[in-house]
Amino acid sequence: MRFDPLKKKTIKKISKIDIKDLLRELSDEWDIYIPQNKFGGDVWFESLPKSGKDFDDALKGMTLEDVDMVISPKEIFFPQLEPLFDFNEGKIIEIVESSPKFLLGVRSCDLQGILFMDDFFSRNIKDFYYGNRIKEKFIVTIGCLQPPRPDACFCTSTHTGPFAEKGYDLQFVDTGDEYLVEVGSEKGKEFLEKFNTFFIDAPDTADRSIKQIKSKASASIRLKVDFEEALSLMRKDNVPEEVYRRIGERCIYCGGCLYVCPTCTCFNVFDDARGEQGTRFRNWDACVFSGYTREASGHNPRQDKWLRTSRRYEHKLKNDCEISGMSGCVGCGRCLSSCPVNIGMSSFIREIIEEKNEK
Repeated sequence: MRFDPLKKKTIKKISKIDIKDLLRELSDEWDIYIPQNKFGGDVWFESLPKSGKDFDDALKGMTLEDVDMVISPKEIFFPQLEPLFDFNEGKIIEIVESSPKFLLGVRSCDLQGILFMDDFFSRNIKDFYYGNRIKEKFIVTIGCLQPPRPDACFCTSTHTGPFAEKGYDLQFVDTGDEYLVEVGSEKGKEFLEKFNTFFIDAPDTADRSIKQIKSKASASIRLKVDFEEALSLMRKDNVPEEVYRRIGERCIYCGGCLYVCPTCTCFNVFDDARGEQGTRFRNWDACVFSGYTREASGHNPRQDKWLRTSRRYEHKLKNDCEISGMSGCVGCGRCLSSCPVNIGMSSFIREIIEEKNEK
């Protein structure tokens, strides 16, 4: 029977102390990705070793709290540097990575980023490499009780958090010593049945508790912007050129905002060749870089800095919406947190709305 999220929810619960044992049981079947504390206190998703001391050590570094993850989990499916194929005297050998992937601890904004990427890489010509990486994925989201970037998160304005509404297989709701578990897909339902020793029925009051937790979490998001008005202004091309020029003068074109963004899809392709043999790679690129739109003739249609600045905002708040129906901004706030000159997406939105109101 097909999963219907509109029917009465089945809510389970799992003790936090059982999470590690669950992951051990899953490790034979899945490549497991969890948020891990790394050197310097940075947190990002990394795969668990399959077994032994390395597995235990990696589990010790796991964190499922509301922490600022530097890079979104999009890197799991769209790596920063990815080998595509080897070539040798005219022969091409595809490099295919298609292992089943279990992601635990995905935040709602990052889930929206993954859904956006799924749409982008399957549109028109389906991307062979991305398609193989995502074809067997299982996503467990954990809602944010507090914003991991308190001065930058604005997911309530973009309607992407702090809890996911769809797109997940399971969603964990933190209640202290345990998680209440919401089911979001048929795969999620089957997972609970298969690993039922770890999940028990939640009390009848669980649904009410979840609603209260979600309401309190939403109220904790302090940064608010008029996202719908911004989308309308962008759609109608009602952003004056002087705004882009003003912001373009402040931008130092480091590309930091684009590298931390959960929805940026720009990439470059290059060959590492030694004679007639070598490897073709693709790597992340950024539309604000001066060489991104430079043509083979040397002509660059976006030579002026402000034109490259405008390209990013237009893509996120206009073009993406027109093509896919989804905004390229998920309200995660990483662009603002990473920007040394304070022109993250929320800053841009406030600036264009203030400009409109002053007229």
